[in-house]
Amino acid sequence: MTILRFKSSDELKKLASETLCRKKFQVPYQKKTTSKKLFWFVKDSGIYLMNGWGNQNAKENVVVYAKGYNPESDDCWDRCRDAVGGDDFGEGLPMSKDQLTRLVNGGDMIMRVNENALEWEA
Repeated sequence: MTILRFKSSDELKKLASETLCRKKFQVPYQKKTTSKKLFWFVKDSGIYLMNGWGNQNAKENVVVYAKGYNPESDDCWDRCRDAVGGDDFGEGLPMSKDQLTRLVNGGDMIMRVNENALEWEA
């Protein structure tokens, strides 16, 4: 099992705050939206959380890297592969208003990932 940590930061607070305010969220890999508040959990050139409201302008996306999985760090690709597998993915993580409020107020988010399950708490 891999444990991923997303430490409180201005970006994590912004991601949670913006998510609380939004009404529609993009379902990953589908051309549909949902009203369920969600983050995207992504693995490509790093492991990170991202806004789920489907922003078309990549410069305006809010991205928060898991501790130790920022692509600017050494051997990130190998560590990402070892942590969550070799394929890139994007997964929608439904977030409760209570979880989002805790993140806005400075809480951390922790994820537990294995080949059969994905759990998170905030």
